[in-house]
Amino acid sequence: MHTTTTHLRSLRLGQVAGALALALLTGCATYEQQTQQFSNSTKTGSFAAAVTQIDQQAAKSAGSKDELVFRLEQGATLLTAAMADPTQVPDIRPAPAAVKKGEAPPAPLPEPTAAEVHQYYYNRSVAAFDAAEAKVNAWEEEAKVKLGSEFGAAMTNQANLPYRGRAYDKVMMNTYKAVGYLALGEKDKARVELNRSLQRQRDAVEANAKRIVAVQDEQEKAARGELKDEKGKSASYDSSRALNDPKTGPGLQAALDASLAPMKPYGDYVNPFSVFLDGLFFTVLGEGGSDLERGRKSFERVAAMVPENPFVRADLDAAASAAEGKAPEGVTYVIFETGTAAAREQVRVDIPTFLVNSRVPYVGAAFPKLKFNEAYVPSLAVKAGETTVNTATVASMDSVIANDFKNEWPAIVTKTVITTATKAIIAAVVQKAAEDRGGMWAGLAAGLIMGGINSATNIADTRTWTSLPKEFQYARLATPESRELTLDAGGVQKTVALAPGAINVVYVKSASPTAPLLVSSFVLK
Repeated sequence: MHTTTTHLRSLRLGQVAGALALALLTGCATYEQQTQQFSNSTKTGSFAAAVTQIDQQAAKSAGSKDELVFRLEQGATLLTAAMADPTQVPDIRPAPAAVKKGEAPPAPLPEPTAAEVHQYYYNRSVAAFDAAEAKVNAWEEEAKVKLGSEFGAAMTNQANLPYRGRAYDKVMMNTYKAVGYLALGEKDKARVELNRSLQRQRDAVEANAKRIVAVQDEQEKAARGELKDEKGKSASYDSSRALNDPKTGPGLQAALDASLAPMKPYGDYVNPFSVFLDGLFFTVLGEGGSDLERGRKSFERVAAMVPENPFVRADLDAAASAAEGKAPEGVTYVIFETGTAAAREQVRVDIPTFLVNSRVPYVGAAFPKLKFNEAYVPSLAVKAGETTVNTATVASMDSVIANDFKNEWPAIVTKTVITTATKAIIAAVVQKAAEDRGGMWAGLAAGLIMGGINSATNIADTRTWTSLPKEFQYARLATPESRELTLDAGGVQKTVALAPGAINVVYVKSASPTAPLLVSSFVLK
């Protein structure tokens, strides 16, 4: 009888744990796995497929914890579509309505012009970024994270928390909106977005200070013994001691070092491209002394961050002349987006749990690590008559992302090691309770089940905006009399005819050496 009862209890435990496993395993694929198809389409220049795939993912994610990151991907992808040849992107005409029996089919809609297609996708890009910004603003208005969300993350992983956007996401979101508005000729709206981009860079510094305090608070709670060990007693967990463990410390340092390899000293939460665009806008379109001085100061900041760029000094001189009443004229700017930005992959590092769990001294934890894409066109050659110049880097997005990663790393590590300890304690408590009630075999079954659950849900938060470029580059040159430029990206050439204007902008994108070269141009002034 006792054997039968024990068997039934073990069976019930297995059923309960199995149900828990199914609940916890939902959504455990990494972001890299979820977006692999879309990412490949972006890198290979399959624009129609990329647009279709990201539209579907953005629609599916509406209202979910991942909506923001998919809206950012959607905005950037649609901005790319606005630069593509109309034959390379989905038809903007609505699908024809179903024809009732006996009725003649309606006349086909006229084929849209290239200008109409470009305008459609620029507007859609801005709308996607508007949706992303609405999510960002909503998250920022929340004073505290809901307890339920944090508990769910403690039981599974940090990827189960809502994606609230990183500092560089928010800066680039408004910067890209400014680019879209400039291409649409809506300069007043572009000004608003540049103001927002600047403010987001300032806000990020304050937000990071608050994050440091929050991390310290979490460490103190764990150290004060707010956790419980497998015997039900209060257990402290010194995360700083865990990080100094001879197994853990070197593994974490290796992941961090690899992630910071390309980092340049731009300063915390500063994006040199956003600052460059700010300088260009206010130097060329400034409406008064304060605007022109802002343009000069922005170029001054860029010159300090990328002193090796040969074009920034000329822009700084032009900004100083503009402040003295000598507006720049007869200049063309070629802005070049090349490659794709760093993605995140997960790496396993063993975390010590012997401080609170005598059964399992170490358990593997999943941490994110930056992975850099080196398949990109290193520069763009721009030929105007007999003159040829090469674009120079104004912002390494790999460096911007790495700097943000460095600042986020202490919070990632602290949350992960405490989460790992918490799950180890829960597993030990469940296993001991099963042993007490059902004997050794019930305890073994519970241990195997909880171990499987913890292993399956041990996933790092690898969500990140992957459709950003690896680098922003630019060149400035005198507009040729022919008003014609020839662009060469690793042997792929395109000719651009410049519209009449005092200041022209040619915007070029190359996602990879094998992707088509995209070119769009507009008159800034």
